[in-house]
Amino acid sequence: MSMTENNLDVLIIGGGPAGLSAALYLGRARRRALVVDAGEPRHAPSSGVHNFLTREGVAPVGFRELAWEDLREFPTIEHRQAYVEDLVFEDHHWRARTDDGQTLKARAVLLAVGVVDVHPEIPGYAERWAKSIHHCPFCHGWEVRDHPVAAVGGNDYARHMGPMLKNWTDDVIVLSHGEPFEAETEALLKELKIPFCPSPIVGLEGANGALETIVLENGTRVARSAMFVKLGQRHHELIHTLKLPLKGDHVEYVEVDMMQRTPLPMLWAAGDITTGFQQVLESAASGARAAAAIIMTLAMPAH
Repeated sequence: MSMTENNLDVLIIGGGPAGLSAALYLGRARRRALVVDAGEPRHAPSSGVHNFLTREGVAPVGFRELAWEDLREFPTIEHRQAYVEDLVFEDHHWRARTDDGQTLKARAVLLAVGVVDVHPEIPGYAERWAKSIHHCPFCHGWEVRDHPVAAVGGNDYARHMGPMLKNWTDDVIVLSHGEPFEAETEALLKELKIPFCPSPIVGLEGANGALETIVLENGTRVARSAMFVKLGQRHHELIHTLKLPLKGDHVEYVEVDMMQRTPLPMLWAAGDITTGFQQVLESAASGARAAAAIIMTLAMPAH
């Protein structure tokens, strides 16, 4: 099947776990869908996908290749590598413009574009990201079990991640990278016998992406095998262009209902843009929910 701009049931923007899971549901329901993906997955640097039954440890690129092997059975699903620059709802359809000059028209759209991580400015950080510096202990805690680790972030993060990491190792230190510790934070960490230090990090040492020592501004050298860090996040410009309502306190996510529907007509959202629980399995599940709702909606008379 060759897609034209006028015959899409669903345009899926984003080819990660959420978008691919939705594509599988739509293919099995014989709905015409195109997955448009920029080819820049957020979890590409990771060594493997975790906590996904039957796919434990598979590389992110391998996960996507396996997904497309599954999807080849369904002739109504196609894939294009491109970036959606504009998305407008008119005449009961969504019209998208891509960076390769194509115009696409679809009855429904699923946004599964993910989020963009904003990393802390720490010397030596970039070359260790996703090797010895991580974001999620559920994803990478097992690999550093019983090793000395650090939680790096402010007070809210310290109160959350310091105790959390004790599930994997007893050797935890909390570093706030320059933010003063509040009395509540200090009391909790002292009760749990977790050492802490507010001094900014000025260097990281270790060869070939490994972490051996964290160097603090006050001269302290902390021997560590891994760091878990507080990341900022920002949305892709498309989310702001659509003026989608956001919810949340510290980090805002796209507001959706139980079936991933946004307030805009025939527009669903799934994956990391909708939740702080940013796990591959959760993203796939949210894509499935969205696809199920889209399939049911498309089966009803249009009004």
